[in-house]
Amino acid sequence: MNCNSLMKCCLMITLFTIVSFKHIASADALVTQPNTLIVYSTPSGEVTPAVHMLDLLVGHFSKQTMIVSDEHLAEKRINEFQQVIYLGEIKRTLSKQTIRAMNESQQFIAIGYNAEQFRPFSKLTFHKQDHTSQIKHTHDQTYRQLERSINVLTVRGAELKNEFLVKKRQSDLPFVIQTKEGAAYIGILDVMQHNELLAEALEKHMSPSVQMTTKYLMLGNISPASDEKKLLELGQYVSAQHIPYQIAVTPAWIDRATGDEVTLSDRPKLVSVLKQLQGNGASIILHGFSRTYRTEESGQGFEFWDAKYDQPISSNDPKKAEKKRMKSQFPNEKDFHTYTKSYQEQEIAYTEEKLTKGIELLTSQGLYPLGFEVPHDATSQQGYEVISKHVSSLFGQVQLSDRTWKSVGASPLVTSPAMLHGMTLYPQHQVEQAPDQEGSNVLTEQTIQSVQHLQSAAIGLSYDVELGIAGLQDLITQMEAIPSSEWLDIKKTKQTVQTAHVKIQTFGNGHIQVEESNIAETKTVKRSGMENMLRILTVVVMLFIAAFALYTLYLRLTMKKRIFKERKLGG
Repeated sequence: MNCNSLMKCCLMITLFTIVSFKHIASADALVTQPNTLIVYSTPSGEVTPAVHMLDLLVGHFSKQTMIVSDEHLAEKRINEFQQVIYLGEIKRTLSKQTIRAMNESQQFIAIGYNAEQFRPFSKLTFHKQDHTSQIKHTHDQTYRQLERSINVLTVRGAELKNEFLVKKRQSDLPFVIQTKEGAAYIGILDVMQHNELLAEALEKHMSPSVQMTTKYLMLGNISPASDEKKLLELGQYVSAQHIPYQIAVTPAWIDRATGDEVTLSDRPKLVSVLKQLQGNGASIILHGFSRTYRTEESGQGFEFWDAKYDQPISSNDPKKAEKKRMKSQFPNEKDFHTYTKSYQEQEIAYTEEKLTKGIELLTSQGLYPLGFEVPHDATSQQGYEVISKHVSSLFGQVQLSDRTWKSVGASPLVTSPAMLHGMTLYPQHQVEQAPDQEGSNVLTEQTIQSVQHLQSAAIGLSYDVELGIAGLQDLITQMEAIPSSEWLDIKKTKQTVQTAHVKIQTFGNGHIQVEESNIAETKTVKRSGMENMLRILTVVVMLFIAAFALYTLYLRLTMKKRIFKERKLGG
């Protein structure tokens, strides 16, 4: 083999590697490309709780979602998205550029106001119907009574497929329709109040991946202050029914009177019970570190939100926290930006610390959390972004506004919305304590009934151990009776919970894999496919250089032997 042949061979290998690298890079870009675009029109032009709620619903059907206001739609290429959904919260005249872009969409759903401005609905007439409470799907024989009255826009036009009707003065009026071209219109005007109905309408147009109700049970509010005997009694009962379940554990407790911190390491008997239940099928969910921001709020749940000022966390020390200043209080944009950045950095550092301490404290006790429940369901959008770096799933509800913790909600479906940065939300409601057991049963039944018309509903209920065994037995009886349903075993899904020194994973086979490293050790960084291809390319180039060097050495040795022979013959 001569030098030219060797060089050609190495060059071919290098070119093949580069082409493969480009192909994989293109494939990675394709996988991460959002396939659903939500376009909204709101009074402020900003994302509102209604937009977040739509995001929660769509996240059940879409792996990747992007959200943009109608004013910034021109920056996005509509044809890159498989599905485009428009939400008109207010009446407004849309720009020609926005209308032109929306008219290019292949799969289009419009919700609320302004639909008549788009080509698929331009020949339809819309009429507002207030305070009606009887609706039905066109296939239903009778109307059903809504728990709350609804305001809708009804539709009239030719060649429409009517899907949902409201009853108004003995008339059947369609408010969810599909055009002959396949575009859909949903006339629901209050997304927050009627998210279950909106989910039902979306199911008709966005195929759910699972057509079965997912149900799950959480034994909630376990902390170092909990009675391990009550927990053991309830846990053993659930296990005896062969039902997988979750236990929400808060690893630390702050004594209100003294301010002293008590952790699970101070409660070996409780830890022993938790480990026993974990071994018998229960899954541990981290429920904050201490469920406390201010000492006087101990156990009340506001750990990741400043309830006193109703704002995101602004200081690691609550005594130094102050009401966030408004933009108008600063002399210029630069000073306000500097202040806001410092404010955000405080929240990030605080959230990181609490999550890390919680995960690592549980792990040190042999308890392996597979998800996270935000205390009181209260944190900011930035808080969710920080949490997403540590866990892959949330349980509970989500806060839908950075302005107040009182704006909370949950999709009636398991979902992976854009607002949670890749996390999956398992919606969950607290079982409310009524004056009598019959009252509690009615409240639970109402929760179950609210999603009965959904094909892929999620019914998650959290039960406080302090409520006793009788209530739990009734609750399980009700949940067992849910038709076309299956119990969620979180260990049989893919989950990741991690810090710099702990990594807990499940791969869908029911087993938990735990990796722990010493705090002094360097964190292992998982490389992406693109980084790995760069490493391979580097290795190939190094091999090429080494091969060339060896071949050069071979030529030199051969030349020396030839010269030696020539001298010997000539001598």
